[in-house]
Order: sequence, then structure tokens, then C-alpha cells
Amino acid sequence: MNLHSLFTSVAYKRLVLVDLPAKGSNQHEINGVSDLKRFFAISEGKVSGPINWHYFVDNSDPVHSTGQYAFYDARARSAARTGRSEWRMYYTGDFLGYASPRDTLILAKTADQRVFGLVFQKDSGWLRAARVLFGVESIQPRFQLLREEDLSEQELEFSEQQILDELEIQVELPTSIQDEDLAAKELELARKEGRDFPSTQRMSDLARSLVDVNIANADEALVRWLDREEAVFRAIEKILVQRKINEGFESVDEFIRYSLSIQNRRKSRMGYALQHHLAQLFNSHGLRFETQKTTEGKNKPDFLFPGQAEYRSPNFNANRLVMLGAKSSCKDRWRQILTEANRIKNKHLCTLEQAISTDQTEEMKTQMVTLVLPSKLHRSYTAQQRKETWTANQFIEFVRAKQSH
Repeated sequence: MNLHSLFTSVAYKRLVLVDLPAKGSNQHEINGVSDLKRFFAISEGKVSGPINWHYFVDNSDPVHSTGQYAFYDARARSAARTGRSEWRMYYTGDFLGYASPRDTLILAKTADQRVFGLVFQKDSGWLRAARVLFGVESIQPRFQLLREEDLSEQELEFSEQQILDELEIQVELPTSIQDEDLAAKELELARKEGRDFPSTQRMSDLARSLVDVNIANADEALVRWLDREEAVFRAIEKILVQRKINEGFESVDEFIRYSLSIQNRRKSRMGYALQHHLAQLFNSHGLRFETQKTTEGKNKPDFLFPGQAEYRSPNFNANRLVMLGAKSSCKDRWRQILTEANRIKNKHLCTLEQAISTDQTEEMKTQMVTLVLPSKLHRSYTAQQRKETWTANQFIEFVRAKQSH
């Protein structure tokens, strides 16, 4: 799936002082240029409608609101006489009051004509993630347009959907007849086991059986397994949800509960998938490890190398112990691993989160936590962050060296 399947037009610019609203005003305009005329697919007249605003800033939840926009030629009445036009984008609300000069504005229009105004804090992790998602390089203080071929060439991967999730844009992963047949069989097997959905372990095992990988390239194998599991999961979910829709809901409350259960399952499943596939990688590379074993109190690291017995033995050299936390998204949750294995001072954390802020990675470094990411995700991090972040291959080699003695 490519970006053009979601967005028909994307325009972007670096905000300057004149773009930002004056204090106390509730009516604002952005001067338009030829690229915005192409964005709105208009050469004369006026186009208007609702706009969904989102402001992305590091170390804080995104802010969002809705407003109205109108794109028109302010000199339309005199254009025939003077030969001059002046296109402007008018919008309601004070949303750009959140923004500062040098922040980035991205306008994105979907196939069903929804318009999003995305504002990204300058130098933020969110902006780096947006640049990867949209394939944006140089950002100028004037609007630039991504061509249709640019959007078609930008392939979507599960790891690039963080911003889309925030926009509540559903990525419809394409499924084949084979996928749908497989999904139906898996649901029937789960039903016989007394489940309404295949277990997370079964889902991960199934995904790996459907993909041929070079296990020596742990980073590529991990991403391809996760991608395939996501596709199979959505195919199964599609059948289940359609069944429920056909049955109908007795009340609004029942519908809301069902909707929330779907969202919660999606969130928790990815974390389990990451753990299952990492375990398979470690087994395939001959590493000794145990999962979810108690260290102190109720603390249970996701992965403990070589295992609980060695960790608890005072005669086992602590320098040969390794622990790895696995969290598909970390945000503030990464701090949970700090107390999970007191004998291990330098801890490791594997995540699938894009473009973590520099403030957060600096704090991780202070707390002696090393990030481990599939190599594909490294491009959404700064050059300095990439120097200090490991790939899955690097982590495996690190543990292998510890266990070679």
C-alpha cells in the first residue's frame, strides 16, 4: 500500500511569523500560491469545508480541534480587468496560535475530501516521523506540493502509522483471497479451542510460517514477520467485525464497548507480537535466555540472558548478565524497566516507536538504557541518536559475545 491510497494531495511549508495569527483574532488567512491551487484542484471560484487541525509537539500529547477553511481568489472580481489574482486560504479558530516560527505545516487531503492541517514543532521527533511518512526532504517557507507520483512511490509500513493513528485514519491493508481463506480457517480453529480470536502465540507462529526470511538479517526478519502478522490479524478482524455488524447491536453502549475492545486488542497484540518474534530470533541465533522470570520482588524483565538461575547466583559474573525490555511503543513506559533487574546496570529496550524525542533519548542515556530498533526505523532519528541506538543484529551479537565465554 502506498501513500496515494490515503491522500490525493499533500502540501507543506515552514511557518514564518506572517503566517501566525495575531493575538485575540479569530479570523486568519494564509496566502496561497499555485501549489495550493493544485492541492485543492481549483483554478477559479471557491472551495470550502471542515479542516481537522493537529499540533504535534515532543513530550506532550498532540492537540487537535476542528474548524472551517475556504480557499478563494480575493481579487476575483477585479481579476478580469487587472489580470491579477490573489489566492488565500481562510480558516476559523485560533489553532495556529499554538505554533511558532519555523514549525512545519502539512496540509493533507484524503480521497473522500477530508482536509487535515498538521503542525509539527520544529526539530521534534514528530516532525522527523512526518518527514519519513511523507518522504519530505527540504522544507521551505513557501508551499511545496507532493506530486501524485511522489505519493504513489511512498510505501506504507506498519512502523510508519503512528501519525495516521493519531489522525484516526484507518489503513486498510490489502488482503488476498488466500488471506481471507486462511483467516476463516484460523477463526474456526480458535472457536474449537473455545476462543473468539487466535492466541497471540498462534498468530505469531502463523505469520512466520508464511514468510521466507534470511534469519542472519535479524532486523529485516523482525520487520517482515511483524508486517505479515499485521496483515493476517486485520484479515481475521475484518471477518469478526463484519459478523458482529451483521448481527447488530442492542444499544449504543454495547457498540461503544465492542469498539473499545477492538482498539484495546490492537494495542496489546502488537506488544505480544514483538516479544514472540524476538524470542524466535534469539532461539534461531542460539542464545540462552528466559522470558518473564522474576528478578527482585514482582519485577519480571521481558528477556533475561542467560536466565533466572544465573541472575540469582551470587557466583555468576554480573557483567555477563543482559536484560531486554520489549515495548512496541514506549513513551513514558520505558522507565518501567529501570527497576526490573538491579544486578544489571546497563539495560536494553527494544521498541517499534518512531522518532523518540532527543530529550527522552538523552534521559535514557543518563539512566544507562540503550535503545534497540529494527534498522528501518533508524532513519526517523537524528544522526546523533542513530550513533547511540542499536539494531537487532547488534544486540544479538552483543549477547552472543557475552555467552561465548
